[in-house]
Amino acid sequence: MIDVIILVDQDNADPAFGSALALAYKVARIPLAAANANRLADARVVILHSSLRRQSEVALLAASLDEDRRKRDTIYVAPGSDRAGLVQAEALGIECVIPSFRPPADIHSAVQSILNRNLSTHLAGRSPHVAKAVENGDILYRQLGAAMRADRPLPPEILGATARAICEATRREGLAGWLDAVKLHHSGTCRHMLSVAGNGSAFGQFLGLHDTDIAMITEACLLHDVGKLFIPITVLEKDGPLSAGEKRVINTHPARGAFALQRGGRSAVELIQAVRDHHEYLDGSGYPNGISGSSIGPLTRIVTIADIYSALTEERPYKAAMPPRQAMAIMSEMKGKLDDRLFAAFRSMVLEPVFATNRGGREEAQGSRAPCLKSGRHPLDRPGQENAA
Repeated sequence: MIDVIILVDQDNADPAFGSALALAYKVARIPLAAANANRLADARVVILHSSLRRQSEVALLAASLDEDRRKRDTIYVAPGSDRAGLVQAEALGIECVIPSFRPPADIHSAVQSILNRNLSTHLAGRSPHVAKAVENGDILYRQLGAAMRADRPLPPEILGATARAICEATRREGLAGWLDAVKLHHSGTCRHMLSVAGNGSAFGQFLGLHDTDIAMITEACLLHDVGKLFIPITVLEKDGPLSAGEKRVINTHPARGAFALQRGGRSAVELIQAVRDHHEYLDGSGYPNGISGSSIGPLTRIVTIADIYSALTEERPYKAAMPPRQAMAIMSEMKGKLDDRLFAAFRSMVLEPVFATNRGGREEAQGSRAPCLKSGRHPLDRPGQENAA
């Protein structure tokens, strides 16, 4: 599925606003003359950038998009000051019409408005706790992306609110219900962020950790891939295997994310370390720095397990979602790379049917332990025990 298709007629050059949109969305540009119902069905939003001078093109557009999609999912962006195109677009029933003198930000807002409406429609009928958490996650994802592109500090208020909402949703509705709702978001990058956060939050609850630790896990999971927001969506959500060069670009995201958090000056050291080190392995075979053993903190170890499990069980354009047991089997082969004790506990959580379907944690254990992650104590050690490597 493509976020935005831009239709351009032969009289107009490729629009400059397309490059700006491509930083945030999956965008395809096709000639208006090549449009048809099948191609446009693959797009959530259609942007028409045409003078609409040819009646044949108007007729083609009317045949390719039904009246409801022209009204609800189509944006007309005038290529010049000629009012004929604006009048023709309105006659076609396109309600969102943007004159040429409006700034590109207005086009971005119009696209986001359509995507937000579609997300709200998909979430209708879901638990209010789940719907609120997904919507908060969407806002966080957009605000993080805007901050990255504008070189601004990250927004801590919405981060905390989203983490709290996800903890509440997984606690009340269960991990399976949360992951099912996350699939409704249009962005694969945002879906992964919310999936990892749900798995991390649920795991903290399963372990009976203190609420402070669960919140820290959830925030670290939400931020773990923040460095990917510097990378074009065309690379992040490519419909196929990455080239060697694209893999090198992707592999810069832990360091870029940690640097962004440091620059913002508001993030805890433990969060920065988790963002920087979540692709490091205990045997030293990870990246970006090849650290190992006790150099990798307990918060990072949890984020790494949640991240790998999410990646294996999520559907991607180039692969089907993997069943939980198959994902556990693959992760079991990573012995020496992951924390054995934490993985064993995570495996128990994933394969416990009651846990997945009824609620996201064991309420009787919730908050029963003293906070441990900020002090670097392993979640499965008792106070006073040495942290295991």
